[in-house]
Amino acid sequence: MSQQLALVSILVPVYNAARYLPEFYQSVQAQTYPHYEVIFANDGSTDDTAAVLAPFLADPRFRAIGWQQNRGLNQAWAALCSQAKGGFWCCPGADDVLYPTYLERRVGIMQAHPRAALVHGAVERIDQSGRPCPGAPQLPGMPAELKPPRSIQVLLQHNVINQPSTLVRMAVTRQVLPHFSYNWVYTPDWYLWILHAATGFDLLWDAQTHIKYRVHPESLTLDPGKAAARHAEVTLAPLCGLAAGARISPWAAELWERWRRPLYHRWLLRALTLRARGKLNLDWLRQGAEAFYGNPQPQVSLWSEVAKHLPGALNTRLRERKAFRAQRFPAGGLAQIADSVFR
Repeated sequence: MSQQLALVSILVPVYNAARYLPEFYQSVQAQTYPHYEVIFANDGSTDDTAAVLAPFLADPRFRAIGWQQNRGLNQAWAALCSQAKGGFWCCPGADDVLYPTYLERRVGIMQAHPRAALVHGAVERIDQSGRPCPGAPQLPGMPAELKPPRSIQVLLQHNVINQPSTLVRMAVTRQVLPHFSYNWVYTPDWYLWILHAATGFDLLWDAQTHIKYRVHPESLTLDPGKAAARHAEVTLAPLCGLAAGARISPWAAELWERWRRPLYHRWLLRALTLRARGKLNLDWLRQGAEAFYGNPQPQVSLWSEVAKHLPGALNTRLRERKAFRAQRFPAGGLAQIADSVFR
């Protein structure tokens, strides 16, 4: 592979992370693999992010873009991706810390597997001060390679990919970008990985840990204000992701025909729960219906949809409960697929 193709674009959305940027910068400069560019997107930060970034730009491998109003992670990532020149890309958090061999290890794996869309691995979780902290349970055993159609079926059950740890082939990403929507709050990466799997390229797992992932009160995963979006999107992402993936490859279309009803039934059940809590967003309801029916749905009635799908929805609930009880790892997606990764 030529040096140009081996260039890695490190894409870093930044929002009020000035205190963590020096440590991140040092961890990038310490990389044993030198062929990289770093693009920061200052997403309307109100702290000293701009001033902290300024000295980094003396290194020609570093550059920054930015805007005054906060646009959110999706829009920042889209802008960064449009600027990237590398044959591979990764998107660690501005508050994360890379091991020195992060890029060297990941690029080596991808070069050895030309039919792979991405490689990812476990993360070491740290707190605000950089101390190790307990985290979510790790999957009991990820296979080194996930090939289609198993790859997409595993992703329909759970977002098994640790996004900060991931190195992705840019050519595959550019193939799926026309099918990527930017309105996700909590699960844009899950939706994106389903699209990557739909291309038919493999997903690789590296058992070695090469990144420290920081968890702090400002993390999106801990924001109580995003609780309703989390509950909605963990059912919408597999539904909408597979619906979009069905337009990418015939075998993804076959999986869509197989799983579209239980995916939609599961969403309707979640929508009922959100409605009972007064948290249902009508845009979510339209989004789910448009994915299922394959065309715009300007007006969607929850009660009409539930009445239409009630027998199937009740059957889905029974199947999901039975499958969930058999899991050792609590998968957040469609449990009834019952892949051995989760048992």
